[in-house]
Amino acid sequence: MDNISLKNVAAVIRSYNNPSIVKQVKRLVQIGINHIYVVTNATSDRQSTNVWLKESGLVDDVSVIEMWDQYHWSTALNAALCNIGLHNLSVEESMKIRFCFNVSVEALFEKSHLEQMLTAFQDERTAIVGTSFHAQSHGNSIDTGRSYRHPRNTGMLIDIGKLGCGQPLFDPFCDGVGGMEDIDFVFRTIAFSGYRTKMIEAKVPLIVGVHYNQAQKEEREQAAMDKIIARWRACATIGTNLRNQIDRVVESMGLEGSEAR
Repeated sequence: MDNISLKNVAAVIRSYNNPSIVKQVKRLVQIGINHIYVVTNATSDRQSTNVWLKESGLVDDVSVIEMWDQYHWSTALNAALCNIGLHNLSVEESMKIRFCFNVSVEALFEKSHLEQMLTAFQDERTAIVGTSFHAQSHGNSIDTGRSYRHPRNTGMLIDIGKLGCGQPLFDPFCDGVGGMEDIDFVFRTIAFSGYRTKMIEAKVPLIVGVHYNQAQKEEREQAAMDKIIARWRACATIGTNLRNQIDRVVESMGLEGSEAR
């Protein structure tokens, strides 16, 4: 394929009231990503992100999407995907964005990491690529938990041309149960789309515990995954092919805590 390159990648960052956005945007620009979308909670951000980017000379490198209502984990990502779609409608084929790179402010990616992830898309059956992380808190290594065995929006690369039938955008249902919209997204891809996901063993540095307690975050994430699993199981009668498929993917992904098995 001739459009597997950094010039066809758009980075998406959900951030507000966080001055570290400047360092992350600088990092992505240096990597060679030409399209960067920062989605903010406009009411809480109060133009802070715009000011910091302008003061740093980065405002021309970024499209800031200000959401005035319904800002959440999934809705912010969907707003960015909508803007990427509009961009693709307005440019010639060679300039279209093919890959959406959802990334956290605290994930310290380098160019080599992105290049490894892009290489995985040479397999046309691959729709999503994630990476392992080396999580650190105050200089100490931290276990990221079961959910990080799969691509996460901490650093997830998506072939947006493979979104569609059986694989809609991020589901706002997850916003109401504690998040994990990325795991739900990956689950739907594996269970229903016919595409596959891949993980790259890159151990990207990740700073954790800055804005939250990591142990509490993991507990919340497992509770959210339990609710997502229960929802999908409720959609299919026990013993049917659909229910069997759902159960197989839940088991193969290792999503359930030991107390649920």
